[in-house]
Amino acid sequence: MRVFITGVSGFIGSHLAKKLNDEGHVVVGLVRDYLPLKWLDLALKGSFLVRGDVRDFNLLKRVLNDYQVDWCIHLAAKSIVGLATKDPVDTFSTNILGTVNVLEACRQLDVEKTHIQSTDKVYSDTLDATEESPLKATEPYSASKVSVDVIAQAYMKTYGMKVLIPRSCNVFGLDYSIRIIPNTVRSCLRGESPVIYEGEQSARQYIYIDDEVETLTFLMEQFSGVVNIPGHYRTQGEVVMEVLKHFPHLTPRWVKREAPKEIVRQSMKSRIVRDLPRTSFERGIALTVESFKEWT
Repeated sequence: MRVFITGVSGFIGSHLAKKLNDEGHVVVGLVRDYLPLKWLDLALKGSFLVRGDVRDFNLLKRVLNDYQVDWCIHLAAKSIVGLATKDPVDTFSTNILGTVNVLEACRQLDVEKTHIQSTDKVYSDTLDATEESPLKATEPYSASKVSVDVIAQAYMKTYGMKVLIPRSCNVFGLDYSIRIIPNTVRSCLRGESPVIYEGEQSARQYIYIDDEVETLTFLMEQFSGVVNIPGHYRTQGEVVMEVLKHFPHLTPRWVKREAPKEIVRQSMKSRIVRDLPRTSFERGIALTVESFKEWT
């Protein structure tokens, strides 16, 4: 199988590329920014890397045509909520226009199957959301992803394209972004007390990267349409305390902050994938800490 991955140097993209390379697939990756990290060098070894931006429609068409792509997995996005809020124009341009470009290029080049990554944030503050739950946007990032989700469904229904739209919960593992789990692990590795926000009871779902990658590859082979990828439900305090079990010499630092503008409590159920998550939260955190120690 010849697979094109946008955002291949990102968290999910790099782990997915490694799995597909290890299985003998031909992986072509679109890269805008590339950090010189040992993990990325290993994960992307053997992949064909193309420099560019998902907003460059002609580039996407050239890649799909030149490499005779069978599957397109679209992961490139402005995905950190805080950063997206600071620059909504770039967020909408990258996330929405970039997705339209990917879908249209895949339609014109008759790509066998297209994967458009969505998120649990399209449900906002909803508990036990199913694939049929209404979509709600509360800030620029979730607004962009609701748009992306609906546009992908429109392409699937209008043009008969095979499109997978996974609405995934928070994925964790060896992640170099500024999300809660990598931030907490990095603080602990520096010998610093990680932060718990005092009085905040926000809770989300989390799935370990290996479970996410296995699920995405299975779904690409077997399914089209919308599917929820749920995980373990934890408060932000529970997440930090689980990481701290691996750093017994440290204690958390309790701080106050203004009421967050992000989702407070949210969870999903899936009517398609019944056996997730497979890796326990405790095991996933242990593997994450080990990975950071090995690769940073």
